[in-house]
Amino acid sequence: MAAYVVIVTEEISNPELMNQYKEQAQYLLGTQGVSFMAGPVVAETLEGSPPKGAVIIRFAFLEEAQSWYRSDEYQKLASMRLSASTSAAFIVEGT
Repeated sequence: MAAYVVIVTEEISNPELMNQYKEQAQYLLGTQGVSFMAGPVVAETLEGSPPKGAVIIRFAFLEEAQSWYRSDEYQKLASMRLSASTSAAFIVEGT
């Protein structure tokens, strides 16, 4: 079953660092043949406060999503994202 990593950014405290994170995360995904399904621009907020951005990344299997997120390479980037913003990341299974 496919799995989707969803990252939602609520506030950005360091735009320069956040831009570095985005560039490096896109590069990392590109080297692994994974692509964004949606984002980073939020088209419409249906409920709650609008986030600054959100991305959805598709993986073929849950284990691939878990492995990617927990990898040393991405954890360095996640640390950068968390320093630059208030954000959340989670994995959702789907088709």
